[in-house]
Amino acid sequence: MTETRAVAEGAGDAGAARAAAAGAGDAGAARAAAAGAGDAGAAPGLITRIGLAVVRPRWALAVASDRRVAGRSGTDLIALIAIVLLATQLRALAGAVWLGAAIDGRLAVGAVTRILTRALVLDLSFLVVGALVLWLGAGARRNLGRAFDLACVAAIPLFLVSLAAAVVARAIDAPLPAPALWLATGVAWSWSGALFALAWRPARLPPGATPPPPRAAVVPARRAGWGVVALCVLGAALHVVWIAQNLELIRPVEEDQLAPTFTLAEIGPGGARGPAFTLGRGRVTVLDFWATWCGPCIKAMPKLAALAAQHPDVDVVAVNLDDAVAARALFERHGWMKLRLVADDGEVSQRYNVSSIPHSVVIDRGGVVRHIARGGSSSVEAAVRAALFRK
Repeated sequence: MTETRAVAEGAGDAGAARAAAAGAGDAGAARAAAAGAGDAGAAPGLITRIGLAVVRPRWALAVASDRRVAGRSGTDLIALIAIVLLATQLRALAGAVWLGAAIDGRLAVGAVTRILTRALVLDLSFLVVGALVLWLGAGARRNLGRAFDLACVAAIPLFLVSLAAAVVARAIDAPLPAPALWLATGVAWSWSGALFALAWRPARLPPGATPPPPRAAVVPARRAGWGVVALCVLGAALHVVWIAQNLELIRPVEEDQLAPTFTLAEIGPGGARGPAFTLGRGRVTVLDFWATWCGPCIKAMPKLAALAAQHPDVDVVAVNLDDAVAARALFERHGWMKLRLVADDGEVSQRYNVSSIPHSVVIDRGGVVRHIARGGSSSVEAAVRAALFRK
């Protein structure tokens, strides 16, 4: 009895221990916390805290709600995002750094920004909305910092499922089929949704101290955390091997170099995927990377359409980066059908180092890049004429 009272006093008082237990699950968890606090020792470390979100989510949420370490869950999520990005985006990041070193550092900043936006914007939006929902639903005891900490824990599955899917795709060296991607997305959102539901109760508790998780929770959590680290190391290693074997595929595209070949689907009526277009040799080709929201891109399109009409022996290819349905409707409405409209797959724009749009590339009959216009330029037509006269 004396030992039990000492542990309870170390946690604060009996009321605080019961409140922490309620956030962790039930009264049984409270007794386990009190009995196991001495075994578990100090508060769990970063790897264990990540593992708790995987195998003991109630305890992960209870630890996150502890106001003595306010904000720690946010820094945990930032650390997790950093290692997941290295495991899933190392190839793209290496290309961006190479682009900045070879051409212009500002291009590298733009490329990295685009990579991070594409990889994180949806998940981080989910995090912010979830934190606001938890805060608004907490009633009179609402605390924005605690709501955000709980949301950070609930968002962890989004990044873990993305990590697992990316590692599998890198291991088989091919994109995952659409059904597999839908399944992964469903698992990620359902898992995070379940954690948000569990976070509802601790978000409504009065602020207080949380006793350390018992050994029965810490041991499997530590193993799960190291499993996440191992998966990240495997993903990064697969990227390093690929980069070492395919340096030419991430080398920045510059003038007077051979243009990387590719195959992209044309955008048909209603945005449907049409015949494949393959960049080949024997014809002068203009690649124009654009998006429907880009004002300068839309402004340049009539000139490109006129160029295609004036030079039927030139392939003018509009590579759409965002919305195939809106792109096709825009082309039909403005009568730009002389242009060949194709949908980017994410790989081609990355390979051509598209960090700002419009981004135009003029390629001669031999497949050599003769001109690159980043951010729009009136010199594309002159470069096409020069390429036509080049033997």
